[in-house]
Amino acid sequence: MINFGRVLTDLRLRLSRGRDYFRDLVLSSDHAAYLTRHRIDAIVMRIRLVSAAFSGLTLLWIVLDAVTLPWPTWGILATLRLVAAVVFIGLAVQPLKPKTLGGALGLLAAMLVNPLAFYLAAQFLFVGAVTDPLALVNARLYEALPFVIMAGLGVFPLVMIEGVLFAAPVLLLACFGPMVAGHGDWVTQITTLWILVLMLGIYLLAGMIQMHYMMALLRRASHDPLTGAFSRRSGMELMELQFRMARERDAPFALAFVDVDNFKSVNDGFGHDVGDKVLRAVAEALGQSLRRGDSVVRWGGEEFVVLLLDANLEGLRIAMTRVVTDWLGARPDGAPVTASIGVAERILDGCDDWPDLVDKADHRMYEAKMSGKAHVILPGGERIHPPAERSAEKAPAGVE
Repeated sequence: MINFGRVLTDLRLRLSRGRDYFRDLVLSSDHAAYLTRHRIDAIVMRIRLVSAAFSGLTLLWIVLDAVTLPWPTWGILATLRLVAAVVFIGLAVQPLKPKTLGGALGLLAAMLVNPLAFYLAAQFLFVGAVTDPLALVNARLYEALPFVIMAGLGVFPLVMIEGVLFAAPVLLLACFGPMVAGHGDWVTQITTLWILVLMLGIYLLAGMIQMHYMMALLRRASHDPLTGAFSRRSGMELMELQFRMARERDAPFALAFVDVDNFKSVNDGFGHDVGDKVLRAVAEALGQSLRRGDSVVRWGGEEFVVLLLDANLEGLRIAMTRVVTDWLGARPDGAPVTASIGVAERILDGCDDWPDLVDKADHRMYEAKMSGKAHVILPGGERIHPPAERSAEKAPAGVE
C-alpha cells in the first residue's frame, strides 16, 4: 500500500533541496565554508594565470600601437600599458591569498579595471587619430575589449548575482563610452549592447555550470557516500577553518559528539543493509534538526560530529532539545533511534584549538553513554533528557 504521507514528505524535501541548490547558484550568502574556501582558491589561481598572460600581451601591444598610431597617442597608451603591466604582474605574483570571498572578488575587480580603463581611454584618444587602415584595425581591436572581458569572466566560478555585478560596468562603458567621447551613434551602440547582453546570458550560464560542477565535485570528494554527511577528513578541515574564524571574531563555536545508542544490535539483529538505512536516517534527521549553517560530519561507524556556528549556551540548549525531542529516526522495531551526545563550546570550555574541543565533547559523550544513554551533556555538566513519552528503553549495562 502506498504511503501518501511519506510520498508527500519526500516530495517536499526534494523540492526544498532543489530550491536551496538553485539559490546557491544565484547567491553565495548561504554557501558552506568549504565551498567558499575552494571558490577563493579557484578565483585567486585564475586571476594569477590570467594576469600573467595579460601582462605579456599588454607590453607586446605597445609595438602595435607604435606602428599604427601617431605620436603622442601611442605614447600615452604606452604609458598606460606600462602601468597596467605592473598591476598585472603584481596580481600574478602576489603571495597572499585573501581570507574572505570579498577579498578574492576585490582582486578580480582590480584585474578588470585595466582593460576597462584602456577601452575608455581609447574612446577619447582615437578621435581624429585614426586615419589609415592599420590604425583602423587597431581601433577595432580596442573596441572589442568589452567582448573579451565578458568572455574572460566566464572562466571564474561566480554565482549569478556576482556575474551580473561584474558585467554591469562592462555593459555601461560599451554602451555609453563612445557616446561620451562624442563619436558613437545609437545604432552601433544598441547593436553592441544587444550582442553583449546575449554574451552575458551565455557567460552567466557558463558560470552557473562551473558552480554546479564545483559543488557536485566537492560534495562527492568531501562527503561520506553512505550518509551524505561530511567525511571525517573534510570535516576536520572544515572544523579547523571554522574554529579559526570564530577565534578571530571572538565568536562562539561549538560541536556536538553524537554516538548512536545500541547500533550494534541493529546490525546483529537485522543486517548491515538495515544498519546502513538507520545511519542515513540519523544523518538526515540531524541535518533537519539543525540550522542551515551548521554541518554534520560522519566521524566513523555510528559516530557523528555536528558543528554549530555562533551558538551560545542558550542556543545549544535549543538545538539539543530539538534533537532529543524528535530523535534520529526509527529503529527496525519501531523504537526511536537515540544517541548519547556530548557538547563542547570554544569560549565556555576555554579551548585554544579544535582538537581540544573534540576531546571535551567526546569525553562528555562517553559520560552520557555510561550514565544511561539517550541524553545530552552540555558545557558545565547540564543534562538534557528527552520527553518521557519519547524516551527509549534503557540499554543493558556496558558501552556499545
